[in-house]
Amino acid sequence: MYVPEISTIKDSISHWYIVFTVGLVFLAAGLLILIRPHEAMIALATLLGISFLFAGVIEIYFAFANRTVMSRWTWPLVFGIITALVGLFFITVPEFTVLVMTLALALIVVFRSIAAVSFSMDVRLIGGKYWWVYMLLAVIGIFFSFALIMSHLLVKAMINEWTGLSLLAVGIYNTFLGLRLRKLKGVSNLLSDELLAKYYSVRLEIREELNILEKQQRIKG
Repeated sequence: MYVPEISTIKDSISHWYIVFTVGLVFLAAGLLILIRPHEAMIALATLLGISFLFAGVIEIYFAFANRTVMSRWTWPLVFGIITALVGLFFITVPEFTVLVMTLALALIVVFRSIAAVSFSMDVRLIGGKYWWVYMLLAVIGIFFSFALIMSHLLVKAMINEWTGLSLLAVGIYNTFLGLRLRKLKGVSNLLSDELLAKYYSVRLEIREELNILEKQQRIKG
């Protein structure tokens, strides 16, 4: 029997290796930055600059290729030129690129960690026994990312260290989550069609009841 919610969960779990691989990438990047900070950061900055330059060139080509079809083809042309120039700037001034890149990374880790806190609470509500591990890793990620942001303002000498630790925290979280999803994959396939039907029926009843209560509240209001 096909149940949308369960099928979505199963599809997500079947791609556990994506979460796991992302975690390994973060772990490798974090370790590399901690072991060889200067070389790693310059390499990442250069790679970012090359990516911007390549994206800009592609967008410029796209604009010229579609200039007879698109009435506003100059917009992608302008954006492509700007992107390419930013890429060249990143490549030629890697020290500035490192500052921008690490600040952006800190913000990304903050948002990912906050989302991880919410996810850990969801795991706790459904009875997951390792919810506290997700919560702990998320809090550590928030701490390291805020430390990285503060290092931009106060102690710039610690930027590389906090960057590496932030990436390590995210990497450990993703690898642990990927391994747990891999284990859940086998368990989810054992659910019977009858149980899935009951689950879907209860979900529909709850939604209908909530809709009725919401309408009643609006009428009273």
